[in-house]
Amino acid sequence: MSLTADQILALAPDPASAKAGSAQSSLAKWSGLGGHAQALWGLCQGSGKEPYKAQIELAGPSFKCTCPSRKFPCKHGLGLYLLYARDGAAFADSAAPAWVSDWLQSREQRSEKKAAKLANADTAQTDEDIAAKAQQQLKRQEKRQGNVDAGLAVLDTWLADLAREGLAGLRAKPAKDWDAMAARLVDTQAPGLAARLRRTGMLVYASSAAGWELEVARELAQIALLSHSYRRLATLPPALQHDIKTGIGWVLNQDEVLAEPGLDDLWQVCGTHTQDEQRVSRRSCYLRGRDSARWAVLQQFSAGAQALPPPLLLGTGHRGTLHFYPGALPMRVAFGADVQLVSTLPAAPSAAPSSMAALLAEYARALAVNPFIETYPMLLEHVVPQRAAGPATHFVLRASDGTQLPVDSQFRHAWQLHALAGAAPVSVFGLWNGYALLPLAVGVDGRLHGLDGGQVP
Repeated sequence: MSLTADQILALAPDPASAKAGSAQSSLAKWSGLGGHAQALWGLCQGSGKEPYKAQIELAGPSFKCTCPSRKFPCKHGLGLYLLYARDGAAFADSAAPAWVSDWLQSREQRSEKKAAKLANADTAQTDEDIAAKAQQQLKRQEKRQGNVDAGLAVLDTWLADLAREGLAGLRAKPAKDWDAMAARLVDTQAPGLAARLRRTGMLVYASSAAGWELEVARELAQIALLSHSYRRLATLPPALQHDIKTGIGWVLNQDEVLAEPGLDDLWQVCGTHTQDEQRVSRRSCYLRGRDSARWAVLQQFSAGAQALPPPLLLGTGHRGTLHFYPGALPMRVAFGADVQLVSTLPAAPSAAPSSMAALLAEYARALAVNPFIETYPMLLEHVVPQRAAGPATHFVLRASDGTQLPVDSQFRHAWQLHALAGAAPVSVFGLWNGYALLPLAVGVDGRLHGLDGGQVP
C-alpha cells in the first residue's frame, strides 16, 4: 500500500529528519529509480564518490540505506518514499537489482527462521534440556524475587515517612530524594515501579496547576497498592498476578506471547503516545478491532541515542493476528507474522460507544477487573472542546446532552485542539486516567490529526 506525503512524514524520527527528507524528494537528486509490488529503490548522490543506495519494503514499510546516518528511517529513505508518492511514474516497474533482492531475501529468511525457531522450540530439546532450563529460570526468578522484596521494603519505609510528614511540604524537599528512591528500585530489579515513582515526582516539581497534592496522593496510593499486592501475589488470581508483575517491571518474553493463540481482525490505528523516561523512550500505539471492538496497545522502545521505530500511522488499518500479553484485562500485544498494512480507514472506529456514560461504564468495568490501570483508551464522538466555566484555563470536552469530561491539565495545546474543532462537534481519541482525558488525536471532516505531546501537524 502506498502512503500519502503526510503519512510518510509521520514516519520521520524527528522534525529535522522530516525537513531533510522533504529536501531529498527532488527527482534531480535520484537515479536508478525502480520498484515493484514489494519494494522501491533508488540511488541518491551524496558528498562521497559513490551514491547512497536506498530501498524500501512497502509491506512494513521497512527502510535500508547505505548512508552513515543513525536515524531510522534516514532522510534518503523518506525522500525516496515522498518522491514515489508525488511521482510514481518515475519508478520503472522492473526486476530488482541484486542489492535490493538480496536484502528482501535476507529479510524473508530471517522471518522464516524466527517462525521455525518458535515452532520447534520445544521439540528440538530433550526432556533433560527442558528440565535444566526450567531449573535455571526458577533460580533466576527466586533471586530476582529476593531483590524486589528488598527494594519494596525500603520503598514502604520511604512512603511511610512521606505520609507522616504530609504532602504540603514536599516541594521543600530536594528532587534528588525521588531520584535516589527510584534508582534504588532499579538496582533491586523493579524498573516499572521506579518509572512510576519518577513520574509522580515530576508532578510535585513540574506542575504549576493547583491541586497537585491530590494528584500526587493518588499516584502514591497506587504505588503503595502495587507494592502491597506484590507481597500477596500467590493469593491473587493468575491473570492479575501478571498485571502486578508487569507494574513492578517484569517482562514476558515476546516469543512466549507469540506462541499463544491470537485474535484476527482489522485493527484500526486510533492514536499514539510517546514518553521519555531517563534514557529510555517508549511509544504506545493504540488500535481497535473493527469486528471485535477490542482495544490493543503495541509498545515500541528505544534506548540512549537510538531512534524509536517508525510509528503506526493514524487512520490506517492492519489486517492480521495480534497476540495479547497475559493479564486480567489484556491490551498489550505483539504483532503476528501475518499482519499487513491494508488500507486507509475512517477516523472513528464504528464499534465505539456513543455516549460518555457508556465510556465511563466501560472504564469502571475495566478498573474493577484490573485496579492497576494507569490509563484507559477512550474514543469520544460528537464532542466540542471548550473552556471550562470559571477563572481556570482548563478545557473540557462537552457532549450534545451537556455531559462533559475534563481535559488533562498536562495537555499543553488545548487551544490548537479548540481551533481544529472550530466550535463544531468532532471525534477525540485519548487516554482517561479516571479524572481527566489526555487527547492524542482528533478527527475533523474525515481527517485524523495527531496530538501526541500536544503537537498538531
